[in-house]
Amino acid sequence: MQVDHKLIEKYHLNQCTPEERNLVEDWLMDDTFDFTPLPISQIDKSHIQSQIWGNIVPYINEPIAIIKNSRRTKLLCYISIAASLLIIFGFFIYKSSIDNEISYATFDNSTSPNSKYFKKNSYELILAKHATARINLETGEFFSIGTMVIIPKKDFEFNLIGTSQKKELKNGETYFILNSKNTGKQIIFSQSELTFLAPTIQNQLKLQFNII
Repeated sequence: MQVDHKLIEKYHLNQCTPEERNLVEDWLMDDTFDFTPLPISQIDKSHIQSQIWGNIVPYINEPIAIIKNSRRTKLLCYISIAASLLIIFGFFIYKSSIDNEISYATFDNSTSPNSKYFKKNSYELILAKHATARINLETGEFFSIGTMVIIPKKDFEFNLIGTSQKKELKNGETYFILNSKNTGKQIIFSQSELTFLAPTIQNQLKLQFNII
């Protein structure tokens, strides 16, 4: 009796006679036996090929799914990058608007009979009673009604309104800005220059700011 695929199939289905079982087991255990391909009919070959192909197809299609997932991953990556750029761009716009707010400011002490103190990132400001001020650090314009004291925290130029003159303000120095009643123009001088003023003006500033 010859061992063929039908006999092996019977063996796996537990349908062999004792003699057939022994024959199959001897054939399986005999590693010195020359291997001879089992005879398979064309119909069985076609059936086996169909089964093999059915098992292979899922793995052949798998790279397509991987490609799709890869494309989806790339798309999500691009979306994340775009979102990050929008956040960064929005931050710079917000920072720019904040800087503009800091560089340009309006101060009002018009209704108070006392001096009022203001603290900003770039300077400290004291407005005398009934005074107002508008400061633009980008242009160096200091428009004021009344008397004010400014203490810069960095160096910048001051443009005298109504003239082309400029005065450099030094970091940490104390400056007084007055409006001339005669000409309507601004007068600016540092604390060290107060000794050159008339005693009446010195006394007036001392009463207003108590810093002389």
